[in-house]
Amino acid sequence: MSLPQRTAILEAMHREAEVGEQTLAPNSYLVLVAPGDHAQVAQFAGPLARAQAEFLAEQRWGIADEVVVELQPDDTVPPGSFKIIADVRKARTRREDEAGRGVMLLIDDGRRYTVQAGETVIGRGRQVDLRVRDEGVSRRHAALRYDGRMVVLTDLGSTNGTRLNDRPVTEPVAVNPGDVITLGGVTLTVQGVRADPPPN
Repeated sequence: MSLPQRTAILEAMHREAEVGEQTLAPNSYLVLVAPGDHAQVAQFAGPLARAQAEFLAEQRWGIADEVVVELQPDDTVPPGSFKIIADVRKARTRREDEAGRGVMLLIDDGRRYTVQAGETVIGRGRQVDLRVRDEGVSRRHAALRYDGRMVVLTDLGSTNGTRLNDRPVTEPVAVNPGDVITLGGVTLTVQGVRADPPPN
């Protein structure tokens, strides 16, 4: 990879990270490159991750976990080019091992959050899995529990309540693709989840 190519990837990652005041910036970047270029670019994953982490810190944007950059070969990418897929995720979970892959939240500014197996707590506080910056959101506002088959939404006693498709959530409720979760002034759209009934 030439210096201009490396700079171009980093600049593209900067653009992917641009967020408003409400949500986390992406911390996971999958960079797809031509198979013939992969051997030359693989060594730059670490430097790119460090440079992106410094950029996010300078912008004072929140992130869910450490910044991770993966460089992978892809037959659809022309030589010398690249594609970037940016996500908000728990970075230490490898994509191939992620129990919740395919279950996504589309945040209202266009960013995505990858839901993983177990409980995902959403709120304004620092000790949550998905942090949103909105004064109408409680520190621990709501939770999603994913068991590999169903995603269930629960309000955690929030001050302003949680709504699913504009209906108040008063007890745990299963969510489906296209459902819209509202917390304060933030909306999260559920993508790629199938709410099957639990086995008998």
